[in-house]
Amino acid sequence: MNDGFGFGGMLAIDAGDEKIADALMKRMQDEKVGYLAVSLGYFKTLFSSPGHSTSSEIPKEEQLKMGLSEGLVRISIGLDNNIHKTFERIKKCMVDVGLLKT
Repeated sequence: MNDGFGFGGMLAIDAGDEKIADALMKRMQDEKVGYLAVSLGYFKTLFSSPGHSTSSEIPKEEQLKMGLSEGLVRISIGLDNNIHKTFERIKKCMVDVGLLKT
């Protein structure tokens, strides 16, 4: 935690399938939560679907054994001076795509 920039961290959400995962990432980008990326190494908030990017070379049957579903979304929370606002944006996006109910 940095007083001037706030918190950072990693979060994984299993959206259930690729279609919902893609909709969630698009919605988060539209809502200015962060950016869709293939790598999570940046100071801003980034998100990716590792089964279709960084871990795509792992055979599907191995992905399933390790719990890497088609709907997995990894979020790297960047330097953020208002983590509560970011949390509310992520939560709103999850409601918008049907992952959470209000």
